Parts: sequence; structure tokens; C-alpha cells
Amino acid sequence: MNTLDLLNKIDELEIKSQFQEETIDELNSALTRQQQDLLLLKEQVKLLAKRLEDQRQNSGSGINSAIEKPPHY
Repeated sequence: MNTLDLLNKIDELEIKSQFQEETIDELNSALTRQQQDLLLLKEQVKLLAKRLEDQRQNSGSGINSAIEKPPHY
């Protein structure tokens, strides 16, 4: 290999390296956004579970109230 070939190879490697760095940065940004979305969704699920539990507690004695006869019988 002569000097020109080596310089061309170095240029190619630098270009590939730059593209890889850009790709890694983009993937990191996407992963960060997904992590934030996941944390938000987890918090929303917790709130919904708490609301559901509160609603069940406020609706009477749960399963037993569904089995009992309505008051007009």
C-alpha cells in the first residue's frame, strides 16, 4: 500500500466513525425519551390502580354486594 491508499483508508474510517457517533447519539436520545415515557406510564398505571381500588372500596362490600338480593325483593 502506498501513502495515498493509507490516507484514503484513514478518511474512510473517520467518516464511518462519525456516522457511528451520530447513530449512537440518536439511539441514546431515543432511549432517553422511551425511558421518560415508561416512567410516565408506570405512574399513570399506579394512579389508575389506586383509583380502581378506591372505587371498589367505596362501592360497598365488593363481591358480597353483587350476590345479595336487591332491596325490592
